[in-house]
Amino acid sequence: MKKFYYALLAPLLCLALASCSNYRLAGTPVELPFKSVYVAPAKNASYAPQASAPLTNAIIRAINQVPGLRTASEGDAQAILETRIVEYERIPVASSSSDTALAASYNMRVCAECTLKRSNGDVIFKNRKVRAETLVYTSSFTDSTAAPRNDLIGNEYQNMPVLMRELGGKIKDAVIGIW
Repeated sequence: MKKFYYALLAPLLCLALASCSNYRLAGTPVELPFKSVYVAPAKNASYAPQASAPLTNAIIRAINQVPGLRTASEGDAQAILETRIVEYERIPVASSSSDTALAASYNMRVCAECTLKRSNGDVIFKNRKVRAETLVYTSSFTDSTAAPRNDLIGNEYQNMPVLMRELGGKIKDAVIGIW
């Protein structure tokens, strides 16, 4: 009877060990198939105001913080990252107490499509969507006695680098998180 159990247990144990051989815990470093990335200037196909340059810079900064990975010029890089901003929207989330038709804050959302290729043209991923968002408050006080002033354009302009930094970090995660 013991031989029967051993004969049954041995293949099950081998199967269990083989099925776990490729398992990784979250945060476990993965050996990337490239050591350098060229970050092409981001293209803006949305209405995000002046977002291309801050996004490109945010991606470069985020990638350069990854150990063992660096950015390089197009001719020297082992991989090429292309990014295109495809969606940008402002969604009102709160209204002013003095005027309910006037939004007091907006949720700014942006979506980019990213393509990562090796320098020989092999595609690692194509048109991967990456999203980020931030909250923008439109009211500002000039002094304590004045009524709040609605300044959406100024506050949106000030928060664009924050939004692009968030998106750049998520794009970096997509680049280093390939399986």
